[in-house]
Amino acid sequence: MREDLRLDLRKGPALDRIRQNTADADDVEFLRGNSSLLEIIRRTMNPRDESDKKLWLGNIGRFNFGGSGNDGSYQNLRTSDVGGIVSLPGAADQALHADTPHLFEHNIANLPAHYINMFAPCTNFNEQVGGTAFIHGSHSLEFTAKHYGQDSNNSIFYPYLVRPRLEVGDVVLFDCRMLHFGLANTSKTIERCICYSNTWMDWFHDKKNWDKNRAIFEEKENDDGENK
Repeated sequence: MREDLRLDLRKGPALDRIRQNTADADDVEFLRGNSSLLEIIRRTMNPRDESDKKLWLGNIGRFNFGGSGNDGSYQNLRTSDVGGIVSLPGAADQALHADTPHLFEHNIANLPAHYINMFAPCTNFNEQVGGTAFIHGSHSLEFTAKHYGQDSNNSIFYPYLVRPRLEVGDVVLFDCRMLHFGLANTSKTIERCICYSNTWMDWFHDKKNWDKNRAIFEEKENDDGENK
């Protein structure tokens, strides 16, 4: 459980059924295997030099461990299973946070994203139900160092706040270094749900989110022999 009345679901019979369905689905039919989304992520994580210097020729280390070599191809990515987040009625604003750290902390030009989250709402936009808010520009280490902690409630970020109005069928891709938070669900009866999947560079290890964890509840079979 992330915070009061906000749950992050990674394991369970219903999610297992979704994962089985996505494994069988055509690659254009679902969030995790959508070829267009994955192509956008590949290009975002592997930006190309606009000049004719062919800098990729200098990446000799890609011959290691049976790699493709310095051929300029996109580097390999890994994609997580599908997870879910549920914000129950009465959930407050989530704490401002980022999902992954920066790789380095010295003053260099912004590195491309190494970890991207893609999520899709399961409920249509409603002001009372809330959504997700992002701080524009906060993927930049320099930007966040300049603004973070200047006041107790981080109101310094308000001019940079972006709150997408998402409907069922929309998808958001965001750099996991970006500051964001789930908005309060002030409705009386509506549960706000999203499905999400994370994609990261093959060499990056996300031990916090996707290492094997023990299930809270034991699985039991119903009368039809199905897990519940």
